[in-house]
Amino acid sequence: MTHPFQVRDGHASDRPMMRQVLAMAALASYPSLRSLGRLTLRDRLDTLFASYDLPGRRWWIAERDHEALGGLWAIAGHHPILETPEALIVAVGVVEAARGQGVARALMTHARDVLKAEGFAQCRLFVHPDNTPARALYASLGFEATTLELTWR
Repeated sequence: MTHPFQVRDGHASDRPMMRQVLAMAALASYPSLRSLGRLTLRDRLDTLFASYDLPGRRWWIAERDHEALGGLWAIAGHHPILETPEALIVAVGVVEAARGQGVARALMTHARDVLKAEGFAQCRLFVHPDNTPARALYASLGFEATTLELTWR
């Protein structure tokens, strides 16, 4: 399938875009972050960015005419309970102007193909239960719900 954009490996020069991708994903997953002040939100996102900026991390960028439309961030690891090797998709984000054009699907498909070729038999991600478009995309790509996080307040 051809797209009016391409997906490429991310590089160190893509750090600002990947920080933006992480911010988009974090705000979609934790809507209450929007209520934080600008500096507090930036500090939290900087901490989150640093905690996932690990050796072996993978970034992919979707771009058109050298303009970034979105990105996907994955890290290699082990399932925290099962201890089986897996890739964890930390964040997927698409700039608002490019949403609905297949960017996230292309990023997810590219990441899946590369990660499978690298020997990862499993990939995991988290999504907010109210993020219906993302959940539909992930289900169409073969992701299944395996756990349910419950919170008491």
